[in-house]
Amino acid sequence: MHLIVYSPLLTPRIKYIFNFIFKDILKTEIEFTGNKDYFLQSENAKISYADEPLGDELHFKSSSLLLSNKVEEIGLKTTMFGEYIVPFPVQQSALPFDVFAASFFLISRYEEYLHQKKSDQDFKAKSSHQTKWRILNRPIIDEWALILKNMIRKKYPALQFQDKKFLNQPIINFTLKPDVPLKFFPKTKFIINAVFNKEQKYLSHIFDNLTGLGLNEEKVMAQLDQLLHKTKAVYFINFPEDIKNKLNYSKASKFLKGRAVGLLRPCTHDKDQSVLINGLKKLKKINAGNVNLMSQQLEVLKLPTCYLQLLSAGITSDYSMGYADTLGFRAGTCTPFCWYDLQLEKITPILVKSYCINDSTLQYLSVAEAKKAIEDYIDAVKLVDGDFYSSWQLKSLSENAKFKKWKSVFHDMLKYAGN
Repeated sequence: MHLIVYSPLLTPRIKYIFNFIFKDILKTEIEFTGNKDYFLQSENAKISYADEPLGDELHFKSSSLLLSNKVEEIGLKTTMFGEYIVPFPVQQSALPFDVFAASFFLISRYEEYLHQKKSDQDFKAKSSHQTKWRILNRPIIDEWALILKNMIRKKYPALQFQDKKFLNQPIINFTLKPDVPLKFFPKTKFIINAVFNKEQKYLSHIFDNLTGLGLNEEKVMAQLDQLLHKTKAVYFINFPEDIKNKLNYSKASKFLKGRAVGLLRPCTHDKDQSVLINGLKKLKKINAGNVNLMSQQLEVLKLPTCYLQLLSAGITSDYSMGYADTLGFRAGTCTPFCWYDLQLEKITPILVKSYCINDSTLQYLSVAEAKKAIEDYIDAVKLVDGDFYSSWQLKSLSENAKFKKWKSVFHDMLKYAGN
C-alpha cells in the first residue's frame, strides 16, 4: 500500500511540498493523480487536496497559494491550532488550516521574496511571520508532518512509514591563515607586507600569535576529533584578501585532508561572483578531491540572489539557512530540503541544511542560558527525528581563556545530543 494524493490541478508547488512532507520527512511512498475515477477505485491510502472531498478519504481543503505561479502579496489570515498561531485557515477540512500551503510558505521563504521586492534592507528574524506566530523555535513543518502521519495511520493502518534517525552535525568555520615562508628574504617580505598592506590584514594574525591569542587550527581540530566520537563535523573556510594570488596553504592542505570542507561566505558581493569563483579554486587547490561543493553564508543570506550564485557555480549543498543574530528554524524545518526557486517555479539541486543554533547568538547569553537553549532545540529536533545543525567559529572551541567556556558548552551539547 502507498499514499495516493488527488488534486484537480497538480501544480509544481503542490508536488514539491507533498513530496517533501511525505517522502522526505515521513518516508513513505506517494502517488499523484488528477483522475477522479482512478482515485476513487484505488485501494491505497487516500488524501484529497481540493475544494470538496470525493469520497470518504482524508480531505484537506486547498487554499490559493499552491495553485498559483506568482509571488504576490497575500492577505494572510490566521487561526489557533493547539498552542500555535497558524496561517491559511480553512473550513470543512481534516485540519482547521491548510497545512500544505502553510508549510510551503515557510520553506520557500515566500515572505523574503516579497521583502526583497520592497526593500534593500536585510531580512531580519524579528520581521518574520514565524516570530509573530511564535513558532520560530519549532521545526513546525516536521511537527505538522507527525500530526498528518497519526491521522493517516488511524484511517489507513496498513500504510507503512520508514524510520528516521536523529542526526547531530556541527558546522565549524574559520579564516585560513597562509603559510609563512621559511627562507629569510621571502619571510621578511611577507612580514613587511603584513604590516603595510591594509587590504591583506595579516598584521592581526601576527599580533595574535605574539600575544598568545592566535588560533592554531590544526591543534584545535585535532582536539575536536577526540570529542567528535560518533559525529562528523563540516568545516567552512574563508580566505584572507590576496589580490595577487601569491599565498600558499600547504600546512592547511595537510590538516584538512580527509575532512568535509566547504566555502565560507561565498555570496559576499551581490553582483560580483569573482569572490565565489576564486574561493572555490583555492579550496580545490588545497583540498583536491575532497571538496563537496558546499557553502555557508553567515551574517546575511539574501534570497534568491545568493542561491542563484551558488547554482551558477555548481554548489549543490548549502548550510546557510539560519539567522546570524537569532536562534531558530528559519525555514520551519529540521529536515534537509531542495531549494525551490519561486521565480522559475521549479525545484533546484541545492540541498539546504538549516542551522538553528549559532555561537554568535549564544554569546549574548550566560553559559547556563546557552546550555538550556541548546538542550531545548535538541529536544525539539529529537522529537521529530530530524537533523540538528549548529554553527560554531573554530576559535570558540579553542583552549584560549576567552573562549574556553564555549568549548565547554560545545562539549555538553555533544553529550546531550548523544555523541
